[in-house]
Amino acid sequence: MKYTPTLTLLALLLACGGMHAHFAHADETIPIADFFKKSEFSGSPTLSPDGQNLAVLTPRNGRFVLAIINLETRASTVVASDPDWDVTSPLWVNNQRLVFSISKGSSEVMEKQTGGGLFAVNRDGSAFRILVASVKDAMSTGKPYKPVQVLKRVGDGSNDLIVSNNERGSGADLGASDVFRMDTTTGRKTLLTFDNPGAVSDWLLDHDNVIRVASAMSVEDGSKRIKQTVYYREEDKAPWKPIYQAYATEGKTMNPLGFDFDNKTLFVAGRFNGRDKAGVHIWDFSGNKAGDLIAEDTLVDVNNGLLFDYARKKIIGVQVDGMKPTKHYFDPEYARLQASLNASLPNEEVNFQWRGDHAVVSATGVNNVGKLYLFNTRKKTLEPLYSVMPILDGKKLSEQKVISYQARDGLNIPAYLTLPQGRAPKALPLVAYIHGGPHSRDHFQYDPLSQMLASRGYAVLQPQFRMSTGFGWKHHTAGWKQWGLSMQDDITDGIEELVRQGIVDRKRVCIIGASYGGYATMYGLVKNPDLYQCGINWVGVTDVKMLFTVNWSDMSGPVMDDMGAKMHGDPKTDDAYFQKVSAIGNAARIKAPVLMAYGSEDMRVPLIHGEKMRDQLRKQGNTVEWMVMTGEGHGWAKESNRILWGETVFRFIDRYIGPGTAR
Repeated sequence: MKYTPTLTLLALLLACGGMHAHFAHADETIPIADFFKKSEFSGSPTLSPDGQNLAVLTPRNGRFVLAIINLETRASTVVASDPDWDVTSPLWVNNQRLVFSISKGSSEVMEKQTGGGLFAVNRDGSAFRILVASVKDAMSTGKPYKPVQVLKRVGDGSNDLIVSNNERGSGADLGASDVFRMDTTTGRKTLLTFDNPGAVSDWLLDHDNVIRVASAMSVEDGSKRIKQTVYYREEDKAPWKPIYQAYATEGKTMNPLGFDFDNKTLFVAGRFNGRDKAGVHIWDFSGNKAGDLIAEDTLVDVNNGLLFDYARKKIIGVQVDGMKPTKHYFDPEYARLQASLNASLPNEEVNFQWRGDHAVVSATGVNNVGKLYLFNTRKKTLEPLYSVMPILDGKKLSEQKVISYQARDGLNIPAYLTLPQGRAPKALPLVAYIHGGPHSRDHFQYDPLSQMLASRGYAVLQPQFRMSTGFGWKHHTAGWKQWGLSMQDDITDGIEELVRQGIVDRKRVCIIGASYGGYATMYGLVKNPDLYQCGINWVGVTDVKMLFTVNWSDMSGPVMDDMGAKMHGDPKTDDAYFQKVSAIGNAARIKAPVLMAYGSEDMRVPLIHGEKMRDQLRKQGNTVEWMVMTGEGHGWAKESNRILWGETVFRFIDRYIGPGTAR
């Protein structure tokens, strides 16, 4: 393998002053419901190891089923379906056999999730086998649910997988797991980690399927801090040796990524040698330290994304989850194929899977939610396979632009700005759309809410405020214990920059968001009551301290006691801070009308957060629209609820900052 010893991937960041719209009108005739309907295909299609068949998830009678497309004949066969469940997470075991799980939807409440499990089937629909019973089936028999995580295929045509589960370590503070070899034809598991170094949460195998690296998380006695210990062994019978330790709150944990095909060179990611942003390194075993830097980025962490070609036995490159996702290939064959596909599909974001003579190519763009193509690398032909959301094909959508601006203390804030296509970027009504977490981030992708609002003439700002993850440790920790303070100011500063440039009408601004975004909505109305004409909060926190004190919330345990207390405040010592940044406690300052919605089954932000805020606002005479989504959790899983919500959001925003409100 050849790779560049040090590679710097320059971030693609557009200056805020350089924004110009392409004047092709966004399609205002698209029904709002169409933005929120299920796609025709779910997740990423998966090529079989020999490149001859494609596994896809497609809806039938309201549920996603598993279908296999033969790429030679184009024949499609449904091999797994259920009238009550979506098939999810298909994985090829070999060229003939697959495994998958089941789900009610990606937003289903985890503690109410009765799907899961692991099931196997041949690509012709034969030899179906339950490997791990679903939560529902386990409960019906009175047996504990025993989920597994698939680590890798055994390969060489074997029907076996390497999996881990926590049957022997369920009592550990942060969990502990073992590794097994599982036969997907019988379901039998064989324990591989008799010599387990401790409370291991993550395992790494080499290309000969030998378990070589183990990462354990533990609560340190006395300090109660969460500590990572990474263990390594040279071969199957060698003793485990610790090679790295770090505390989670220092941001220096290691992410072992994989071995080169010599089974000696180990790649790891992390913030080593005083670096602010995570990069990919070769581990130096002689000094037990991070060695040569292989990939880094000027804007974002590179904490994962190593790309393997198992058939060619090459590490081919690294993928970076920047404000726009990028790939850099070490392998010249992959680089040439990427360049060829980019030329064939100009102005599109192009990704591909390559097996044998076939490459399955996915492309997205401003007016393309997603299309799939088949490229024959021998014949050099590119053939369309399907569209992810054909209901939007041929429609004018709006470009999600990458911008940045400076916060009042000089911190750089990256952001996405979606401007309505076909409208001059002058004095537009603005929706500030705040992501959840807050230790999370937005991504460069089709967002139904942003596109719907842009199609109706609204600009949409998605700031990656401090504490957002993926932009370096300083950016993240600058937001610790800053709910309602500098985190909120980052949002305000982005709006003010757009106003200063004349893009946004100061008198027509609304703030919206879910979870933490719901909190930022409510506290934005508290802190800047004259800036916002309306606010929309769904499943939002309304009092930070309640994250710790509501005893039926899932926000508890060692992680919340250590990392959570440092990020969000310590309920034992930070009472003054909690009072200052409580949206409920400061609700008297709110003037704007509010739309609020909560899931009846939400355990992340229980309904009480919304009910207390609703009651307080109504008591003081505010305009409040209130919705409870029955059976939903921390987000809307049902398509009908997503459509209802999209239509409700538009009507509410249009009432307060729509065309009829221009001053």
